[in-house]
Formats: sequence, structure tokens, C-alpha cells
Amino acid sequence: MSPERPLPLSLEDPAPLLQWLSGTGPEPQQLDLLVLARAWVCAAIGASLDDPRARTVAERAIKLNDQMLQGENPDAIARLFSAGSPFDPNRFRTQWVNSFEKIEPFANYISRALIPEPEMEDTRLTIRYVIVELLRNAVQHSQAPAGGFVAADLWNKESGRPMLQLAVGDAGIGIPASLRALHPNLSDPEAALEKSLWPHISGTFEEGLTGTQQNAGMGLFFIAEMAKLTSGTLLIATRGATLLLSGWIDEAGNHSLRFIEPRGVGFPGTLVVFELPVGDVADYPALIETIKERAKQRTPQRAIHRWIRFDSAPPESTVFEIQKQAENTPAAIQLAQNEITPRILRREPIVLDFNGLRILTQSYLHSLLFEPLRLAWALRTPIHVRNVEPAVRSNLELLENYALAG
Repeated sequence: MSPERPLPLSLEDPAPLLQWLSGTGPEPQQLDLLVLARAWVCAAIGASLDDPRARTVAERAIKLNDQMLQGENPDAIARLFSAGSPFDPNRFRTQWVNSFEKIEPFANYISRALIPEPEMEDTRLTIRYVIVELLRNAVQHSQAPAGGFVAADLWNKESGRPMLQLAVGDAGIGIPASLRALHPNLSDPEAALEKSLWPHISGTFEEGLTGTQQNAGMGLFFIAEMAKLTSGTLLIATRGATLLLSGWIDEAGNHSLRFIEPRGVGFPGTLVVFELPVGDVADYPALIETIKERAKQRTPQRAIHRWIRFDSAPPESTVFEIQKQAENTPAAIQLAQNEITPRILRREPIVLDFNGLRILTQSYLHSLLFEPLRLAWALRTPIHVRNVEPAVRSNLELLENYALAG
């Protein structure tokens, strides 16, 4: 690569950076500083520091960046650090997250830091959902001790339209290896990556089932559908393949879904980037409801009776306040095993109180109620809930649909 030409760093054409980090591409003499600060580039380089095979390249990228910051264009550098720039500390964040306990606090913090405006609450809730799901995937499935490296920023495209970009990278085993043990037919990285966008696909249970207590296999499906419904962009790079989904609809009414050329370009771990036009989410509960309906169309149903009840519970019911441990999936599993399931076995009435929670991910609700719901169905014992926001209710109804399907 000519030293006069900086390495291009475009989300639409991520191959040069990904090839370099994977050790299959040439080393550049320069980096494009104006886009180096994009969240996806920071996450890719940051996560690569945790991989011995890619660490040298990532360190070289940081050095090149430092050299450019010490260059001869102080006006351009000053603009980079001005208010509203990619480096504006009020709108740009990076952090490692390596435990379930850290996910919920960080998701709340980063979503409010990026979208503090009350009138943008639906956008904030959307990006918060994506943060939680991507970090949970990194912590639960990557097998990377450091967890996931998060980068997020808010910036203006050339058109002047504000865009929010979130990226989570890890130096783990990658999506194909995560799925392969229970999905041996997904030996090809591209096939595994494309399949990961389906509902109820996970490395923790076989195809045809709808989940285990720990996992529903719905995280990437929800995020991909969010990208489609908000004119957003989703990039997933993993070992052996990189996929790009555009939420924009072409003249034929289709979304663009393509593998990045050259085939085989990937990432030393997994890198997921979600880009959202700010203001394109006008109704978060309606967004979740639409995705729920899309998932339902692809999920077999077995039960007609409903065992999650939204009506009044008996006065002697035991009440559990979910807000105290929201989005902590290990805590949800413990609550299900130690408190909820024994009461269902004794046919004692219980109430789950969702007061103060406008949003809960499908993964968390799955951990809390997947097994109790199947037991409630078998014993014909309802589970009562109260103080449920529309988006949470939609996810509860979706959970019941697939928990009783297989």
C-alpha cells in the first residue's frame, strides 16, 4: 500500500482493516484519522489487543494513530477534539465488560450518555437493548476472559444526519466455533454466520428447539430485525466471514444482506457493529411488538391456554420485584430455580412485579421464565405479572409462545 494513501476505514468496505488485523492484509503506512475514531474501528483494534495473534497489529495501529496526532495539521486535530467530534468525551465511550453484573449498569450509563434528550427516549431504549444483548453474547459465548470491548459514538454523516454507532468486539472463539458443537452441519463460516441471524439459533441447544434455561437464541435475530426496521446497519465479523446487513430497502423491496469480499475475510474473534439513524425509532414498544410478530411467524406453537396472566392475582400470592436484579441472567436463573419453580411445584400463587422497567431483553426474560413456564403449563398453574410496560409484555408473550413450542 502506498504511504501516500491512508488505509480506508469504511463500514461499507471494512475488508482492509479486518484483513490487516487478521494478519492477511498488508500493513498501511497511514490510517485515515478522520474515521479512525468511528466506534467500529476502535472496538476492532481494542478487542484485538486481547488476542496474542493480533496484538502486534493492533498496537501498530495505535502507534500510527499517535504519529498522526503529532503531525503537521493542528487545525484538523483541533476539530477532532472539539464539541460534537468523534473524540468529544460527552459523546464517545470505550470500555471492557467481562461479567453479567457489569452489563446492566454500563448499558444504562452509555445509552444515557449518548442519548440524554428526553424526546429521544425510544432511540435510547433501542440502543440500550442492543448493548445488553451484544455484551451478553460476548460474556456468555465468546470464551474470551476479557469479555467484550465496547465503543460507541454519536456523529454526523456527510449529509448532516446524526448517526449513533455501537460496536462490541471480543477475542473469543468466534460464532462458527460457538455453534459447531450442537450444529455440526454449520461447518462453513458463512453458513454459520447467516444462520446466527435466525430466531432460536444458539450454541447451547440443537436446532428445532426453542431454548434452554440460559439462552433463547434470539439476540442477533432481534438486533438484525431492529436494523431492518430502523434503516440501520449491522456488521458482523467473525472467524472466516463478515456479513453486512443494510436496513435500507432497494427498488425490489429487499434489504441488502451480503458477505464482504474477498470471501473468507473475518476477525480474530467476533466484532458486531450496529449503526442507527438518530430519531428513526418513534415508538420502541411498537418496534418490539413487530419483531415479536416476525419471530412468532417462524416459531411453532403448541399451547392455546396462556399461563402468564396479566389479571389480578390472589391476595396470598408471593411477590417478586424484578427491578432489583434486572438483566442479571445468573441472578434470574437463581431466582427461577430457588424461588419460582418450588412454588409452582407446590401450586402456590406468585406475582412478578416489573414496576419501573420499561425494557427487558428477551435473553433475561428467557433465563427467568423459560423453565418455570414449561412447568406452569404441565401443572396448569398460572404465573401472574403486574406493572408491565408494553414492550416488556410483548417479550413475555413471545417467550410464552416459544417456551411451550419445543
